[in-house]
Amino acid sequence: MFGFLIGALCVFGLVKVLRHGRGWGGGRHCHGRGRRGRWHDHDHDERGSSRGTWWLRGLFERLDATPGQERVIREAVQELRDAARGLKEEVRDGRETVSQAMRAGAVDETQLGELFARQDDRITEVRKAFVGSLAKVHEALDEDQRKRLADLIASKRGFGWGGPYRSWA
Repeated sequence: MFGFLIGALCVFGLVKVLRHGRGWGGGRHCHGRGRRGRWHDHDHDERGSSRGTWWLRGLFERLDATPGQERVIREAVQELRDAARGLKEEVRDGRETVSQAMRAGAVDETQLGELFARQDDRITEVRKAFVGSLAKVHEALDEDQRKRLADLIASKRGFGWGGPYRSWA
């Protein structure tokens, strides 16, 4: 009798795992479902897709940040990501210019100079965004939180997320 009950529970568990994936809501790397099956993780937008800010949750816990501080930090990170996205697009678009230079009979220094000038402008934008974002975060945190964040930044392990298979030499 007990064997039948244990077998039924195992089959039920297997069906649940096969239907919904192994944890995190079916492979969506989320912390679960809230009421009515909606995703309640703050790192997901309305469609449930990740915006690549999952690491902020651990940072907020380490800093013991208030909801207002979390909002300011998220906005600062998003501004920095938007600026970096522009640089990434510029570098991606520059591949065509470099390939044209390789196909030509001679390297066009003017064309490559213009490419590097556009990339330098984007790098300057990213630097400005970084300084602005850092200033916003600095203003939002109290003295103890700033110290903890500075210690995390200065540590060799970075923010400490690396998993058991990473080397921290």
